[in-house]
Amino acid sequence: MIKTTNLRLNLDKPDHRKAYDILKSSEMSYSNTIVAALISFSENEENRKTLLDGIRKIVREEIGTVYRNEDFEQEAISAEITNSENNADKEILKNDDYENPDESDFDENEEFVDDDFLEM
Repeated sequence: MIKTTNLRLNLDKPDHRKAYDILKSSEMSYSNTIVAALISFSENEENRKTLLDGIRKIVREEIGTVYRNEDFEQEAISAEITNSENNADKEILKNDDYENPDESDFDENEEFVDDDFLEM
């Protein structure tokens, strides 16, 4: 079955002029050139859609990975801060123990003891 269609090109329009120049310079008939162009355009459209869908999927996955890693890093940083604070608290307690020894070991008059008196 053969279908007939008309193609009108307005050569005052640059795109129409370009299409006409392509038709004139083609080694194929006008019909075969138009058929090949339409098929190529359609397949490229499908390929572009498939490519864009693939890119969207990859971007979503990467963004999800970044957010998961960010959460993991934030948890690690929080844990590190907590550990540092706990270690600092322990160090303060150690220093307090050193600066304020038990009262049983502490003699407030120790500095004033006369060593000569002890030798008598």
